[in-house]
Amino acid sequence: MSPDQNPDQDPPPFLTTKEVAALLRVKERKVYDLAAEGEIPCRRLTGKLLFPRLELEAWLAGSAAPNAEPKTVRPNVVAGSHDPLLDWAIRESGSGLATFFDGSLDGLERVAMAEAVAAGLHVFEPARDDWNRNHVAGKLAGQDVVLVEWAKRQRGFILQPALAGQVSSLADLSGRCLVQRQATAGSARTSGGRSARNSARLHMDDAKIASTSGRSSAKRREKCSDDPR
Repeated sequence: MSPDQNPDQDPPPFLTTKEVAALLRVKERKVYDLAAEGEIPCRRLTGKLLFPRLELEAWLAGSAAPNAEPKTVRPNVVAGSHDPLLDWAIRESGSGLATFFDGSLDGLERVAMAEAVAAGLHVFEPARDDWNRNHVAGKLAGQDVVLVEWAKRQRGFILQPALAGQVSSLADLSGRCLVQRQATAGSARTSGGRSARNSARLHMDDAKIASTSGRSSAKRREKCSDDPR
């Protein structure tokens, strides 16, 4: 029962942040902190925090709420694309976050499976001429997540020294052996869509695409070792 409730009325199924703060005899800020850390049962409806009365009473009694599913605790891992700046920022922050960088789509899957607290993404969406939003909306529908634009970067191809001066456009890569990122990397999906929009169009069928079955770059290089280009 909330402190201001009339004893003749049925108790409400949900309590507000103010009512919970009065019940716990703490400031409302502390209630928000408990909710953000997953320490107190709560729901977010229409942007507002509400606290299920029965679950809250069970929580106060030190037991699990009736028929309540246990809350999944996400590991402090940042997954997704290996962006050097993000990697550096995490290390320099001293946050204690671990990293598991294996591509944008892998990171998105790990967040969906509650195996990571965040993921770096750069998945191009040609239909929208934009990035990430449809993938996040589709994979994480119904989850309490937010998409943040953290940084912008430029990308390109890494060429062997022997090709210096020979490649000035995507069309110059036609017929050459290309090694792509792993299938879960955003770059692997970007090359086709972005290249098709370039005036010097590169048809991926005209290039020799090395197999990316090996996870390491060394294994992928072996797949292309018979072609020095």
